Amino acid sequence: MVCLRRLPLLVASVGALTVPTYAATLFQYCVDRDFQNCHSICGNAGQCIPVPVGLTSARAASGYNCYIFNENTLCNGNRGGPVTYDDRHYDLAIYGWDDITQSIRCELA
Repeated sequence: MVCLRRLPLLVASVGALTVPTYAATLFQYCVDRDFQNCHSICGNAGQCIPVPVGLTSARAASGYNCYIFNENTLCNGNRGGPVTYDDRHYDLAIYGWDDITQSIRCELA
């Protein structure tokens, strides 16, 4: 899946136009165990992205290693992971991260 964002493009003769740019799907989180009730997160590698507190299952998109953090500002605090595509976490409660994960940062694998 590719995520679509719209950014303004300034064109001298026409003014401002909005054109699509693409960001990758980096991470999938689910609010229920065993990948039930899931949502995808789009962004760019190296970007710190806040996630809703209470995620239960997690996996990275193919080609990414993602780290989870217990603080949502600049991905500081305690770090867990990496969460990868091949090393999916069906129940973050096993590791104590289900109620404290607040942000993620993904890197190219």
